[in-house]
Amino acid sequence: MARFLIKTFGCQFNELYSATIADALTRGGHRPSESLGEASLVIINTCAVREKAEEKAFSFLGEAAKLVGATRVVFMGCTATLDKERAVRIAGHGLNVVEGTADVGHVLAVVGTVVPLGELDCTAPQSLFPTADIELVRGCESCCTYCIVPRARGPEVVVEVGEVLHRAERAIGSGFAELLFLGQNINRYRSSLGGLIEVMCSVNELEGNFWFWFLSSHPANFTPDEVRRLMELRHIEHRLHLPLQSGSDRILERMNRRHTVADYRRLAEPIRENADWTLTTDIIVGFPGETDDDFARTVDAVRGFRFDGVFLAKYSDRPGTPSSRMEDKVPPAIIDERHSFLLNIVRDLSEQSNQVLAGRSLDVLVLSAHAGGNAFGRSIDGRNVWFSCSDQVPGIGTFVSVAIDHGSREGLYGKRDN
Repeated sequence: MARFLIKTFGCQFNELYSATIADALTRGGHRPSESLGEASLVIINTCAVREKAEEKAFSFLGEAAKLVGATRVVFMGCTATLDKERAVRIAGHGLNVVEGTADVGHVLAVVGTVVPLGELDCTAPQSLFPTADIELVRGCESCCTYCIVPRARGPEVVVEVGEVLHRAERAIGSGFAELLFLGQNINRYRSSLGGLIEVMCSVNELEGNFWFWFLSSHPANFTPDEVRRLMELRHIEHRLHLPLQSGSDRILERMNRRHTVADYRRLAEPIRENADWTLTTDIIVGFPGETDDDFARTVDAVRGFRFDGVFLAKYSDRPGTPSSRMEDKVPPAIIDERHSFLLNIVRDLSEQSNQVLAGRSLDVLVLSAHAGGNAFGRSIDGRNVWFSCSDQVPGIGTFVSVAIDHGSREGLYGKRDN
């Protein structure tokens, strides 16, 4: 039997695929390894969204090929689509390459040519417990000018609604407490039942004690009425991640985002009107052509929407994207300066958002627990919660009520009160 090592770079999709592969290998009698020196099979699941992640993957590939040989390495994901030739040059002929357009079944078929696998189980990977990641849409056709994903992942492919509901029901029946539905642009999901909202309504009707949420939404494919319908569902988590990317309409147009700040405001309004919900976003700083005025508009938008969390990225060229061919690049020193300025604002907003919850009790999903009486979880609105327990430590995947003592920019701190 093989000792296997899986190295994962990038998004939640990659985490899901890697966990599914690990489960199949374990069912086949293979054991995970913590180091390349002990491994006889290496799987590298790559990401091409940032150049740094790509270079780390290629570096790791070189090490792995030297130690176990190219034929015992599987190189998969977005970078495998975009630069297969470089991967083969580094590792040598015989490297097993699986492009990012492949579904998990195809990936497992390739891995199965290297070592025998156990039977495929449609239940979510146990290693992700208590969260069951469920794929709805693979690929993307939104074609934002900065994004490599449409080239790397290919056109959109949807999972049939019956299969989605079957996987959700199986996960709940197996004890998973949280369902996370995934799609690069999940609002574009379409099925015989309808769109994303109709599927989420069907999930909401399933029996059991569970929460669910989804990633990632695109403002151009969302309506305020749909947001309000989602907020009425009993099992949905009280959070919406809605990428804005820029507070300047001029930059949004150059990004091909197909929405304005005013459009975004209409979507955010139902969330901001409800104190029990959180709103998080993505922002890119230093997109080509971004002026001081454009950046000031982004700062105003971040403050105006009072985001509870912001994933802040510095713009970087990705080969083959339209933005990489734009000539009016922002100098790196200015990008760094703007990023630092906005990061301080984001941190202050996160701290303020968490501090106002002192004195309240929140429902929390337990993600880890320790014998000393300390535990960690996530609140129903998506915040990190560290808490103590005076009695028995709760089990992972259970729901508890936590009295919040104070908050910081990292999250909340309190004591179990049930």
